[in-house]
Amino acid sequence: MLHRNSHTRGASLLAHSLVFLSVATVSAQQATDTSQSKPPASSAITGRVVNESGQPLPGVAVSVAAWGASDARRTATDNEGYFKAEGLDPGVYRIFASWPSYISEAPGSFDSSERQPLYRPGDSVTIKLTKGGVIAGTVTNATSDAIVNVTVRAYRVRDAEGKPLPTATSSRERLTDDRGYYRIYGLQPGSYVVSAGGQGQYVSGYAANPYGNDVPTYAPASTRDAAVEFVVRSGDEATADIRYRGEPGHSISGRVAGVQPNPTYIPGVLIVDSTSHALIATASAMDENRGFQVNGVPDGDYEIAARAGGGPNGDASASATKRISVRGADVTGLELALAPLASISGRVNLELDSKSSCGRHRETALRETLIIARRDLVEEKAETKNAKDKSAPATEALPFGPAFAEAVANDKNEVSLRNLSPGTYRLETRLPGSGWYVSTISLVNPDQKPPVRKATEANIARDGLALKSGDKVSGLTVTITEGAASIRGSVSVADGQRLPQNIRVYLVPAEREASENVLRFFEVGLESDRTFTVANIAPGRYWVIARPAEENDSTRVKLIRQNSDFRARVRREAESLKKEVSFKPCERTVDYDLQF
Repeated sequence: MLHRNSHTRGASLLAHSLVFLSVATVSAQQATDTSQSKPPASSAITGRVVNESGQPLPGVAVSVAAWGASDARRTATDNEGYFKAEGLDPGVYRIFASWPSYISEAPGSFDSSERQPLYRPGDSVTIKLTKGGVIAGTVTNATSDAIVNVTVRAYRVRDAEGKPLPTATSSRERLTDDRGYYRIYGLQPGSYVVSAGGQGQYVSGYAANPYGNDVPTYAPASTRDAAVEFVVRSGDEATADIRYRGEPGHSISGRVAGVQPNPTYIPGVLIVDSTSHALIATASAMDENRGFQVNGVPDGDYEIAARAGGGPNGDASASATKRISVRGADVTGLELALAPLASISGRVNLELDSKSSCGRHRETALRETLIIARRDLVEEKAETKNAKDKSAPATEALPFGPAFAEAVANDKNEVSLRNLSPGTYRLETRLPGSGWYVSTISLVNPDQKPPVRKATEANIARDGLALKSGDKVSGLTVTITEGAASIRGSVSVADGQRLPQNIRVYLVPAEREASENVLRFFEVGLESDRTFTVANIAPGRYWVIARPAEENDSTRVKLIRQNSDFRARVRREAESLKKEVSFKPCERTVDYDLQF
């Protein structure tokens, strides 16, 4: 049975972009009732920082950074853990809290519907920091002598639940001391592999590295394919001793070609492991020919690309990503040709409705709406993967450069999303409060002429927007409408039954004419107590269903707005169950009991 109590309020918003830097609107899953459509109480953001037990943490460094700003407002917590950042302009802010050896919860993966929180002036926030994990050990050679001043790195390959990560992320590098001892602290919970030696992630071309030509040795004494995983929990310490092998590796070298946005900027080159997606090295093309070289590379398959920045308005260029194989020899003569990146421009409109007003409006709502263009991850078919000749010469691969762009509308409602690498993009929004929903996303501009690309009307909310190098697409219009509904509830099971893992709640439109409108599809995961909240819902009739999530692979959940087959399947299942919920404008449904 489904039970709900509702009341209506009346008239009273990379892969590897981590160094260089889809149309799904996830705002519905992220907005909370802490940011209603009311005027901001002040130009300040206040909050408190606590530990895992809820005790205040004094003296914590807190940075409050506006979107797009080059600096941040910095403050610190008082003896009771409170902080206040004052004098903030209207906008979208992120908050970072830093305390030695403590960590904040890691944000969701880039294709997840749960993302890093955003705040606006007038908000109050509680930030929980937990004691990070530690990996420590010694690095010795075959005769047990200490290896001194060698770089040690810990790569996180699984999350705290043991689920593989889409990208193996590295900790900060540490050097062994005169005893061969190292200690890496402040680690997120999860599973790690640990390596010593190699040229390291950042190759300057100047600093001497006595172990730079060696293949990294993974604990306990192996190459990457046989590395042991070490489980790290909050506040715990794992020991990972390494017997250093000292085996010479190969080099990858070449030059960066093409036009740079700013010739005075030095192009950077990224090399990523094709299997783990871990960043292997970031090199600079520093010489007069814009050449680069990375040493200590083991046999394996890699992806490599270049990027250069410094152009007007922060414009950047990037090369296509090349896939290369290292098999018993150096790889030389690579040429990475820079090309301009793409952009999307348009406007954001607020659509007010005096008949369905959800409360007083924040005059700054438009500047507190974040628009995000995020590149789709394209799945290779299994037969293509199996047929791939690993010894084949370098081929083009999917770009791992700039995978997303964010923007806030200016005073003229204009928005510009820049520096997008080739691919298909989807638009997401982070809305300024629970009273708004995204009603349309359109792309119409028939008056454009080459070389600016002509954009025709398309269902980009459903199909995404395909971009090529140098594309300059204009005519994007995102319409945000007043009158959104919300629902809070919990998922229950019959006595004696257990709820499966990874349950998600889906709302799909019950009206037949809305079956292709992806902006009417919503999903959200459950909290630890089986509760869920969906906000920013367009008024109308919906089928509601709780079911296990499906995955594209072991690391990425299928999102209902991005996968047409999955969307149709969930809609059929929900329709057959006939668990319907209807929302009037501004209606808030609470204590909703959804039986699994």
